[in-house]
Formats: sequence, structure tokens, C-alpha cells
Amino acid sequence: MTRHEPQLTKTTGESEPFKEQKLRRSLTRSGADPDQVDEVVREVTKRLRDGMATTEVFRIAHRLLRRERRAAAARYSLQRAIQQLGPDGIPFEKFIAELWRSAGFRTRTGVRLQGRFVRHEVDIIAKRGDDSRFAECKFRSQNDGKVDIKVALYVFARAADIRTRWEGNFWLVTNGRFTKDALTYGEGVGLQLLAWDHPQGAGLRDQIDRAGLHPVTAISTLHHKEQLALLRRGIVLAAALRDQRDVIHELGISDRRSKELWREIDELRMEK
Repeated sequence: MTRHEPQLTKTTGESEPFKEQKLRRSLTRSGADPDQVDEVVREVTKRLRDGMATTEVFRIAHRLLRRERRAAAARYSLQRAIQQLGPDGIPFEKFIAELWRSAGFRTRTGVRLQGRFVRHEVDIIAKRGDDSRFAECKFRSQNDGKVDIKVALYVFARAADIRTRWEGNFWLVTNGRFTKDALTYGEGVGLQLLAWDHPQGAGLRDQIDRAGLHPVTAISTLHHKEQLALLRRGIVLAAALRDQRDVIHELGISDRRSKELWREIDELRMEK
């Protein structure tokens, strides 16, 4: 007899079957040990029902991980944490700049460059040796947020104007995903495309994992309004808080939570 897989409801309203192995992979990737993975899977499976929101599955798993290891909970929530680097996407641009800086690039954000015909604001300029990058960032607040062919066409048109005066590779970066047409066109005309899971094995998620960087929106000790307050101050990296302890004091966080905060940040750093 075929086992019935409960149908979950995605944020887009579409349905998808619950996949236990997908949940296990996400939990393992977060750094949870085998016993924790088994415990979370058991608890989620007990509560499953047709029509259950994927966000509810996430909340159950995140709450259980947070109870045992806040650092694992932070890594598990990484994709959602990146989706909170809005609403205008400027914190996302700063995060990508920090990601590339950790790889040895010198970076600047929000730079205006003169092309052949008009001036353009470039989200990120990065340089490491002979590797010069000009990046257009497209922030998406949903798991299934797509960057379509119109965006790829627009970015390539800007690149063509800027290339008349500046040398470098043009990147289209998103925390979402590219449509098939955007991928085909972008790769065909020579745009460098970086999305959450593209290129395979070197997507945004993979690069963040290797760098061990985490945005402040991933820190489970902080409340949402505190995370937003930090973003408004231009602080996007969890590790940066170590050098700005006075900011935590200004937010009115208690001594008890402050200790939990530093412990969580230390765990994230040690388990890089």
C-alpha cells in the first residue's frame, strides 16, 4: 500500500507533498546532531495534516532546534533570515558585499558610474586582483521569488552602456531564483548569475555556508524589532555585533539576553 504524503501549502498558495528527507537534509545542514534530527522529524510528523502551511513546519522545527542549540536554529533559518533583509533590499546588497569581502574583494555599494550615454547606480562594485565585478542585486522576500527575463534584459542593457567605459564582469544576484528564460538569456549573453541555488554547488546558500557569515536577522535571541533596528543602523552581520556592544546596550536588551546573544554568536563563529 502506498504511503500517503500530506500536502503542504506553500506561501504562493500552491501545494507540495511533505518530504521527510528534505527536512532531514535541512536539519543536518544546520548542524543538528542525529538525535536532534530524529526528534524534530518525529515531532513534525506527529503534527502533519493536509493543507498545513510550510511556514508552520518551519516554525515547529525552528522552535525545537532553538530549545537545544540556538546556533543550529540560526543556520536552519538562514534562507528566511536573508528574506528579511528588506524591505528595500539595501541590507541585502550590504550582505552580499560583506560576503565578497570575506573572499578577499574590496567592495563598495551604491556607486554611480558614467556609461556612454547615461549615469548608472551600481549596487555593488567589487575588485580582487584582475577580477572586477559590477553587481545588480534583486531582493526577494518569498522562498519562490523569481527573477524573470525582463530583469535580465534590463541588466544586460545597463551592462552594455557601462562597458563602453569600464572593464569587468556584470553580475545579477538574487536571494530568490531565476526563471528558465532568465537563465538561458543571462548565460547566453555572458551575465554572471548568482541565486539561492544557482550555480549548482556554488549558489548563494553554498557561498554563505562556506564563509560562515550570518545576518543579524538569523539570531534567534533577538526579537524582530531589534533586528530591524540593527538593519536601520547599517549592521547586517551577526559577527559585527562583537565590536559594537554599545548598540546592544542602547537597544535595552537585558543582561540575561545579552549573555545568550553573545553565546549564540560565539557558537556560530566556532562552528563555521
